Amino acid sequence: MNLSEPQVTLASKTRSGTSAHFSGGDFSRCWDERLSRYRRAIEDLSVEIADPLQLSASERHALATRICDTNMAVYRCRHPETVSRVAVRALASQLGLGAPDRNLCAADDGLSELEVNHNPTHQRYIPYSNRALNWHTDGYYHTPQRTIRALALHCVRPAMSGGTLQAIDHEIVFGLLHRCDPRYTAALSQSGTMTIPENKAAGSGVRASVSGPVFFHDGDVLRMRYSARKRNIIWKSDPIVGEAVAALEEILNSCADLVVTRRLLPGEGLICSNVPHRRSGFTDPSQPGCARLIYRGRYIQALARVTSR
Repeated sequence: MNLSEPQVTLASKTRSGTSAHFSGGDFSRCWDERLSRYRRAIEDLSVEIADPLQLSASERHALATRICDTNMAVYRCRHPETVSRVAVRALASQLGLGAPDRNLCAADDGLSELEVNHNPTHQRYIPYSNRALNWHTDGYYHTPQRTIRALALHCVRPAMSGGTLQAIDHEIVFGLLHRCDPRYTAALSQSGTMTIPENKAAGSGVRASVSGPVFFHDGDVLRMRYSARKRNIIWKSDPIVGEAVAALEEILNSCADLVVTRRLLPGEGLICSNVPHRRSGFTDPSQPGCARLIYRGRYIQALARVTSR
């Protein structure tokens, strides 16, 4: 790619390299409290849902408090066989989300069906295969106008084996990286840190290249855009950025005790503030109609948050 080509640039509002969650001049104290709260919360991340079409006040509050402490929640529908696409959209809507962001492979209602798909339009993309997906946030290649702030993954059918989901709060990743070296979070908050080249195969026309930070503030909320893939990612030519990217990869791959690991079962789902996540490779059963199927909704709107304390 010629870096002199026109690019869409994501702005980065840096705050001395720290999130508002760790502000106040006492990073160590704020960080220790945040990490302790996160550790406790991920031990009890699941909420049972009686009817996703109409959440009770207690169910909605239970989901929102977990999202407040971990930027994610796992739900488990009591009657998975009755959960429709409409119900998945309704559940998300009751947590502050509107219609899913439309993409090339989504259905008319905005939800994508993640399954092994041999359609030429889908074959280019790893989510529609049975291969492993490395750490990423969804829509990391989007323009600022299409920042993906929330994500819902709902399991219709699991794989015969594999297909395990892993996720970690991006605020925790930020804190770990900042504790390692504040220069790293500052480097990855620069506006031109990560560039995604143009994609001439992105549906009709050409998707322009997008350049921006890994960590950025959206109002008072810390967000992250990231992909661990090695191809089609251009990192800023800066020694500190290189060190920071390597440290970030090490954190994501070594902090198993801080990673939420779930092999979603029918009727279960993850709803999150588009935190970094990955998926293991999987094997489908040979019987027709039994392949792994996940509904995915991507949302520009942010999840509703509550104060859990």
